Amino acid sequence: MTNEIVNTRRGFLQAGALGAAALGLAPAAVLAKPALKLGPHGLRSLARDFEGRLILPGEDGFALAAWPNNARWAGVQPQAVAMCATEADVQRCIRLAGDTRMPFAIRSGGHNYAGFSTTAGLLIDVKAMNNVKLDLKNQTAWVQGGANNNDVAAALRNYGVAIPSGRCPTVGTSGLVLGGGWGFAATHRGLTCDSLVGTELVVASAASRRIDANSDSELFWAVRGGGGGNFGVHTGFTFNVHPVGTVTTFNLTWAPGKQIELLRALQALQLAHPTRISTRSKALPLAAGPRPSRDSLYVETLGQFWGGEKELREMLAPLYAVAVPQIADIYEVDYWRGRDYLLTDDPNGLYDIRCSFVHKELSEAALDNMLNWMTRWPGGSLLQENMGILFAIGGKVKEVPSNATAYVHRDSNYIFEMEASWGPIDKPETVQRQRAWLKDYYDDMQRFLQPESYVNFPNRDLKNWAQAYYGTNLKRLSEVKRRVDPHNLFRFEQSVPLA
Repeated sequence: MTNEIVNTRRGFLQAGALGAAALGLAPAAVLAKPALKLGPHGLRSLARDFEGRLILPGEDGFALAAWPNNARWAGVQPQAVAMCATEADVQRCIRLAGDTRMPFAIRSGGHNYAGFSTTAGLLIDVKAMNNVKLDLKNQTAWVQGGANNNDVAAALRNYGVAIPSGRCPTVGTSGLVLGGGWGFAATHRGLTCDSLVGTELVVASAASRRIDANSDSELFWAVRGGGGGNFGVHTGFTFNVHPVGTVTTFNLTWAPGKQIELLRALQALQLAHPTRISTRSKALPLAAGPRPSRDSLYVETLGQFWGGEKELREMLAPLYAVAVPQIADIYEVDYWRGRDYLLTDDPNGLYDIRCSFVHKELSEAALDNMLNWMTRWPGGSLLQENMGILFAIGGKVKEVPSNATAYVHRDSNYIFEMEASWGPIDKPETVQRQRAWLKDYYDDMQRFLQPESYVNFPNRDLKNWAQAYYGTNLKRLSEVKRRVDPHNLFRFEQSVPLA
């Protein structure tokens, strides 16, 4: 067996054809935003030396290449999609953008919830750059900038090692790590960015940089939690890998009722074993429809325990004392089989998301308020499965000082996320009611939450977004931004500000 294993597998997610219904749901200001028109001849000059493919509107593959995960932004059509095959392709794109000031966006997985990987200019897509190389001798993995969670899993799963990563298979590693990187391994091994030891990126000058803790340590600090698209286009990452063995996955569902008692007990379980267990707990209605009654809401938790099934069942006894679950799928499995069990492709389609952080736990009053808001849901065609979720993000994550990386939220035990989702059949007024509900719900929950938000769950309507994403690290991030990108080439509605 060699020390270096190369993986080039890629499975493209075939987006459902949600059609023109998506087009009216992005803000008009975004859809109408003007872009510098270079014309096909100017863009084809870029294509002449391109090793990948420059796809223009009307050409084969354009619609799929331009389609984002959140179909709210499907109406934001680029002038071209630059499917980069090499770092040199990326450099050509950045040089063009710098010379012409043409608007652009960077895409790896395309899962930016707020549509920041869409543009009316040039879409720079690196997902074809998806190789993964495992160095067993040094216990590191080099991951190209376009690789997604599935690419990484395919390369590592047969060698007993892993990188802490997310659960959605098509999420790009680039966006994941640059924003911090939540996953079920976070409480046990830390965020994805905590395993990063080096990265390559193309900066505003179109130069390629290779940075780590010893080479431009300030920029390396900034890219670990500063969010994607702020400092350059990342073409590769080097991670430490960690040994993995047997874990126990679980999915528990209770009948409606005792929601507060169960959610309090689930939080107690997590806090009692902060580095050994990772939970994703929520309450949700049984069916779609407006204003679900309190007694139709049920509790569900999904997660992973770094230990055996027998020990986990003993730890779950306080939960069973509250109520015996209707469904209790508990499996002691190999880490990678457990990862497969925990996979999800949500959210997708048409949706809006808000999130904040929980310092210690949600109190009885906070949970009661959450449930009351769920009963005020105005209705729509879809079952709302993610109205209030607690993602465990304490444990090992909290052992790193808040100023050690740009990811500042180190004193929190949970991300609290709330979503609204709809289908093409839902009329604009229905969607407006849903989004108004989400805003009011979010605002009313703030008295129980930290005034912070996760940059990988962005929202365009978030007030004081820079402070919410970066907190006390904002000033330092802006200083790095002014040095690395003084003319603010890498900018979008919520990019790191120069000042």
